[in-house]
Amino acid sequence: MSQTSTKRNIVAPEVLPDRPMLKENTYQSDGEAYSIDSVGVTFSTTAKKKHQVKAPTGDSDVAETLRRYVLIRSRYDLPEPKKYAKRWGVSEVSIETACRVLANARHFHTFRQDPSIGTTETTILARVLSEGNPPKPAILSAISHAGTQAFIDLIRNVADKPLAAELMEFENQVLSYMYDYDLVFRLTMINSKSKIQQKRAIKDWAWFVQAIDRMSNEQVDEQQGRRQAKTEAQSPHRAYPKDSDLVGDWEQLVVSKPELSINHTGKLGRRTIASDSGREIRYLNRMVSDPDKRVFSRKTKALGGVVVIDASGSMHLSESDLDRLLKASAGATVLMYSGGLNKPNKPNVWVIARKGRMVRRLPEVPGDNAVDGPALVYAASLRERGSQPLIWVSDGYVTGVNAGHTNRNLLKDIENITRKHRVVRVDNVEDAEKLMKRLQGGSR
Repeated sequence: MSQTSTKRNIVAPEVLPDRPMLKENTYQSDGEAYSIDSVGVTFSTTAKKKHQVKAPTGDSDVAETLRRYVLIRSRYDLPEPKKYAKRWGVSEVSIETACRVLANARHFHTFRQDPSIGTTETTILARVLSEGNPPKPAILSAISHAGTQAFIDLIRNVADKPLAAELMEFENQVLSYMYDYDLVFRLTMINSKSKIQQKRAIKDWAWFVQAIDRMSNEQVDEQQGRRQAKTEAQSPHRAYPKDSDLVGDWEQLVVSKPELSINHTGKLGRRTIASDSGREIRYLNRMVSDPDKRVFSRKTKALGGVVVIDASGSMHLSESDLDRLLKASAGATVLMYSGGLNKPNKPNVWVIARKGRMVRRLPEVPGDNAVDGPALVYAASLRERGSQPLIWVSDGYVTGVNAGHTNRNLLKDIENITRKHRVVRVDNVEDAEKLMKRLQGGSR
């Protein structure tokens, strides 16, 4: 483990068996470091240079733990991360994170000790994560502590609780790969003398690192989406000019986009399913459990669509009814509308679900119609493609700025809009649920 002289304690990986992937198997000190984030090993890419190790030389328990950790990393880290990062299309930080996760697990396995205890400070990282919209390196830095007490302490200090929950889910997935898929052993086979075993291990490394890189990118996108939604929620409501094609005396369209903080995914949205062919292996466990060996993943064709809810008083919709509509329309964009105030700073249309997210609380509405036509035209503009259904949940009674009254021009607009944009109207919640259930089954 360590070699002791009269002057200092040093890490001596040379006492371990040679690593076949390395061109040189001698090491020299690159200085001292005193935290788990600072110690490590840098492998030489030529046979003429020694590998560099950075570790403390003191006699304390912390120094001994760090030297053991460096010894583990010198044994199992993936050499030449720059080469593999380019080959696999990932960041070098993702490879470093994968090495750290493996080192954590192997340290536990070898020494029956958490390497992070007394060796890790996560206060600054917690502050960075708490500021919102953290960069990819910060997210990967958090995951590099996966499976240790340091990760638990870090999550406790992250003020952004939705992010903390997502990081815990990220860690659970990484540890599942490590233990359920036996990567804690399979990744170490890069030290095998068998070329076949080495190649298999490199493929496992590629899959593991790409999974970490992909999930960190998804996490960054998720945080950026939350920040954008929060910005939109805090910005003034947007008032739209009257559509020149409309002849009725509609109220001016004023759209509000409240924060969408809850998942709203479902069968109307795009799904990831197992497949027997593809570019990315995602379900390794299916090699044993699935006769068709569908280990790849692919996206199903999204149906999606837009659902427009008439929230005027004549519909008599309760909050329970609106909740049912949101659940039935999972995966779609959902709008609700109700006017009557006729002011450019008072919203009459609310986007309550979009791109797999929905509001936590439904907005309060004035209670009149007043904006049926403009709301449908706006909803049609939110379609991602023309083939997506546009469902209008309404009793069909429409009014304009003269609350409670309809007229020929309003009805003419509605007729033209429903024909032009192929709007499907249903009278009530029950009919809407039946229609969306049919659409989920693939019927059009």
